[in-house]
Amino acid sequence: MKRILFYISLLLNIAFCVNIESATMHCNAGNMTACSILGDMYYVGDEVSQDYKKAYSFWQRACDFKEVNACYNLGVMYQEGNGVEQSYENALPFYEKACNVSHASACLNLGFMYQYGHGVKKDEKKSRELYNTACNGGKIEACYSLGNLYFYGKGGDKDYKKARDLYEKACRGDHDDACDNLGVMYAKGEGIEKDYDKARDFFTEVCANDKAGACYNLGILYDYGWGVKQSYEKAVELYIKSCNMHHIKACFNLGIMYNNGYGVKIDYMKAMGLYTKSCNMGHYGACHNIAAMYHLGNGVRKDDEISRKYLKEACELGDKDSC
Repeated sequence: MKRILFYISLLLNIAFCVNIESATMHCNAGNMTACSILGDMYYVGDEVSQDYKKAYSFWQRACDFKEVNACYNLGVMYQEGNGVEQSYENALPFYEKACNVSHASACLNLGFMYQYGHGVKKDEKKSRELYNTACNGGKIEACYSLGNLYFYGKGGDKDYKKARDLYEKACRGDHDDACDNLGVMYAKGEGIEKDYDKARDFFTEVCANDKAGACYNLGILYDYGWGVKQSYEKAVELYIKSCNMHHIKACFNLGIMYNNGYGVKIDYMKAMGLYTKSCNMGHYGACHNIAAMYHLGNGVRKDDEISRKYLKEACELGDKDSC
């Protein structure tokens, strides 16, 4: 699972046209949204020098009067250790206060904390509830994470249908890992009936909207001839589209195509470039293949020292063969 990123939620210039003077005036008059905006301004250094302590002070004042965006931001400050000592425990009450009034981002972050036991006792059942609230509030990462819990039966019973529906929702929201998981379910029949036609139609539709994960999965179907007429050329076209959107697996697969001449002429330099891009993004197979190219001298000067370096990197990323 990808690590969830915790973002400060800023209200700058949303509620009304503001500058430091008008925000201060409205805050002093008791407008808690203005106080929250003042916190935003000091946090990012907009019109004022960046000052985490002042940001904290204004957000705390606003949060005390139930300005939930400010509560959420205080949670993120503690979660990430920005301007305060990092503390999951201190983040918890602020997230709870915001999530209790359905602040989707706060519920997402709380779900993450309960899923992995950060600052709280691990409780995947509670995590399901929180992710569900966040997913319904439009947080695609929560839909994906909830799908994982249903797929693997964590926090409750396995439910492949719910997992599929959640992955589909997340994929349509441009979550590449959800698209990947959905493709595996349809193409391999994991948890649901194998249905290449549904996989093809779904990925064709979503890829047309420039979603990298869907384009990659459609490329897989053409690469192996699953539910479509096998075509390396079409697979290459789709891998290129997905790789250009920085999809790590698409770049790796495209490297394989150029390395072996599948649908394209063999081009070791292009293969090396694509493997390097994938390896730098953490794909151990790409690191392993770079090592092989240096060991064999394919397109590069043979160099076993460099080969060992990439084998070591692949091993550290989890490739037992490289170890």
